[in-house]
Amino acid sequence: MRMELYQWMKNLAFFHVLGTAILHILPDKRYEQYIRLFLGLLLVLLIISPVFAFFGKSSELLDGFQKYYGEEEQERMKNEAEGIQEAFLKEAYKNELVKQVRDVLNDAGITDAEVSSEETAPEKTKTVLIKIKLQRDLTKEQKEAVKDGLKRSCGLEEDQYQIEDPVNGLEGVGNRPAAGNPSSGGGTSGIKKEQ
Repeated sequence: MRMELYQWMKNLAFFHVLGTAILHILPDKRYEQYIRLFLGLLLVLLIISPVFAFFGKSSELLDGFQKYYGEEEQERMKNEAEGIQEAFLKEAYKNELVKQVRDVLNDAGITDAEVSSEETAPEKTKTVLIKIKLQRDLTKEQKEAVKDGLKRSCGLEEDQYQIEDPVNGLEGVGNRPAAGNPSSGGGTSGIKKEQ
């Protein structure tokens, strides 16, 4: 009993020296109150540990802590694994969609187009936007074949893709008129032109 009491007093002294050293090496004093709170909680645990040891409850306390910590850690790891899996599936989906769009373009006789994908916001309704950048102007038949192929083969509606034509500009998403009424003065800003 005497050795346990001596060991307990040594632990308290060591803890006090260590706590003081930690407080003195803090680079920013803003965190001092949080460190003091944490050290105070550890000190309380250190002070009452002989009481638990005397009643034989220290192992139960430690076992309970390990059990709950283990459960929390497993839940965190499960959530992290699900997030990684979801990100992997999204990336695989985007890559497969780009491949299918390239196949549709090849079927229409377009081999020099750049195809890319990006996620659109908002966060809860994220969808994939396919961007197609053409190097040359397409015939009307090619445009219709591409639009039909994107809808039929890829399941893409007109608001899910964007075709950039070197002659006509953007088509699909982003091809919305600017604010204002073009008939109110010839400009899209709504400001009448000076004659």
